[in-house]
Amino acid sequence: MSLVYIALQDNDNARYLVDGITQDNPHAVVQHQPAMIRIEAEGRLEIRRDTMEEKFGRPWDIQEMHLDVITIGGNVDEDDDRFVLEWKN
Repeated sequence: MSLVYIALQDNDNARYLVDGITQDNPHAVVQHQPAMIRIEAEGRLEIRRDTMEEKFGRPWDIQEMHLDVITIGGNVDEDDDRFVLEWKN
């Protein structure tokens, strides 16, 4: 398997995103770097709308996340309820 990753700007929104991503992906590794937070995992990362709504305490649209994304590594599968990164061979 290969690593997938997402890098986010290190801001208030990203802290909620990191909390939600690590809750739903306990195998994920979080790396804090200057002005950036990188989250990587073997094989797959899933970001779920319902988890993010719980973290933010309000309705949350997955499109909001794109404002904080610096880069991603992996194939994207996205709908209204989830954003998935994985390598499809």
